[in-house]
Amino acid sequence: MNSLGPLSALQYVPGNSLLHRLDPRSKYGFVVSYSINLASSHSLTTSLIHTFIALLLFLLSKLHLLTVWKNIQGLVIVLLILNYFQFRLHGIEAAALLTLKMLSFFLLMTLMLSTTPPEKQMEGLQKLLSPLRRLGVKTESFVFMFTIAVIYLPLLLEDLMRIMQAQNARGPQPGRWNLLARGKDMLLLLTPLLFIIFRRAERLSEAMESRCYYPGCDRTAFYQLKLGKHDFIVLLLALLLAFVPLYSEWPK
Repeated sequence: MNSLGPLSALQYVPGNSLLHRLDPRSKYGFVVSYSINLASSHSLTTSLIHTFIALLLFLLSKLHLLTVWKNIQGLVIVLLILNYFQFRLHGIEAAALLTLKMLSFFLLMTLMLSTTPPEKQMEGLQKLLSPLRRLGVKTESFVFMFTIAVIYLPLLLEDLMRIMQAQNARGPQPGRWNLLARGKDMLLLLTPLLFIIFRRAERLSEAMESRCYYPGCDRTAFYQLKLGKHDFIVLLLALLLAFVPLYSEWPK
């Protein structure tokens, strides 16, 4: 991962771990089950279990937690502000619960996107949403927009960082507390950034036209997705995960 802030989690990190070899459909199933149970739980014990599961999966993925910590440092300030209001309104347990939920969700989404190539994410979503095509839902457009966002958001952030570095090299910058001058500098970033966005969009459209891309047509893949025994184990764990809140919140 590059040091691109929170959006670095959107980048695929090549590897040969167990999570890298899983079918994206089983990953989607686990992520949906995990997220629903995490959001619906109001127990600190359940949130601790979900956090432990996310950390265990990180060890299996062989990704570096230190790198992830560098990427989420910008979110710490937002988390501290939210925790302050939670602490003042509902107490320390509510603040701890919010922290565990946000960190667990971010870690799981980082795992999902960092261990799955964009083309497999797209193919997995197409297969999962294919039954909706019989109802007239245009799932291809949604899948295509999702894939483009995953691929191009980190690239646009890299372009933004290059523009900021070029502006810093051209002269002194306003002080940290000079909000008016810093606001003007941020507006000056929009012109070159919009130019880069339009240029990338034009290149993308030309590449799609040269490959005879047509929305709604059947697409083929070089590597066919196939569920293995590990994928069925992951799906079974996703089902069992629904019973974690019931067990932790069961009256003793």
